[in-house]
Amino acid sequence: MIVENTSELKERIERLKREKNAVILAHYYTRPEVQAVADFLGDSLALSVRAQSVDADVILF
Repeated sequence: MIVENTSELKERIERLKREKNAVILAHYYTRPEVQAVADFLGDSLALSVRAQSVDADVILF
């Protein structure tokens, strides 16, 4: 997918996260665009630990 307006895409992702009660967990080495919308950054172990305690209906890893 080619995205011309990253701020519009970021707003859409943030809206969907609210609507779906979702969180995004991202590895620290992912692209900056992914990190910008992530709720938590870390390595695999840290993200796995975080996923166990997060209060969300949807967890995107």
